[in-house]
Amino acid sequence: MFRALTRLITPITNSLTGRLRRDLMFRNRLELSVVCTLVICLVQQGHAQDAPVVKSVEDSPQVETVKPKKPKIRICTAQPGNNYHRYGTLLADRLKDQADVVVVETRGSWENLEMMDSNPRRCDAIIAQDDAHALHQFEKPNSALTVDRTATVYPEYTHLLCHRKVKANSLTELDPEKHPIIVNQYGSGSYITWRLFRRLNPDYKRFRIVEKNLDEGILRVLDGSKPACLFFVSGLGGDTLATADQTFGDQIKLLSIADPKLTRKVGRDKRQIYRLSSIAADTYRTLNKTSVTVPSLGAVFFTSPEWKARYPEAARRLASALLKVISESRK
Repeated sequence: MFRALTRLITPITNSLTGRLRRDLMFRNRLELSVVCTLVICLVQQGHAQDAPVVKSVEDSPQVETVKPKKPKIRICTAQPGNNYHRYGTLLADRLKDQADVVVVETRGSWENLEMMDSNPRRCDAIIAQDDAHALHQFEKPNSALTVDRTATVYPEYTHLLCHRKVKANSLTELDPEKHPIIVNQYGSGSYITWRLFRRLNPDYKRFRIVEKNLDEGILRVLDGSKPACLFFVSGLGGDTLATADQTFGDQIKLLSIADPKLTRKVGRDKRQIYRLSSIAADTYRTLNKTSVTVPSLGAVFFTSPEWKARYPEAARRLASALLKVISESRK
């Protein structure tokens, strides 16, 4: 009986055991497959985190190119309308792509030298009359002002305009008791030149000096009730001279200043500042019928030695631009 039962059960048991084994193997394979899949996913995720992120060109931020800062140069000149200011603006235009040029408006030569002499300097370059530099050495012997004389920009001429009621034809013929000299205000180039004239020829101290701006000076000369003369320094054919010549030439005349004492050497380096020059008869239409001899001097461009040492390349470009401006002005 037992054997018969065993023979009956054994096939069933073997069948169940085999199926169970197959189920276990399938489940194990399934679990192993799931585990492997998870491992692969984790590995891929790790690689993805470590990999560099590649962005499209559109998503990338635009990197701006930083341009080098242009060197700054402050050029002290004069008031707008003055030749010094005009040359300053011409230089600024030529150097606009190479330097940050600031054209500083001042009262003229003397203030320019004072600003260059201050500590710290308030100008990196100036335009000033040559005699202003010499007078500055006289007036301030203890000054430590250092400047590099870069170029003579153009010649300037001393002008002595008098009413035609004045009988004299030269400065030496004027009567100091009757004819006051009108000079542009303190700090102007004309004021400086007259002061140096008085040093070179003390006889000029006898004249009474009246300080007025150029427009007021012209009006005072035109008045004629009290004959006076206007002394000022300018390049030939300046605005004031053009107005006097074209509009008031029948009332005003140009006198000579042919004084050899004014050509003496002055300054620490003992240089001749003034040279007797001729203003030709055809320079002005009515002011002078014949040529007139007057002292001339240079309008000089001075540069700070410290600025040149700090910006050697900019200093080279400044000199190049200055040469071109001077050349073009003489054509």
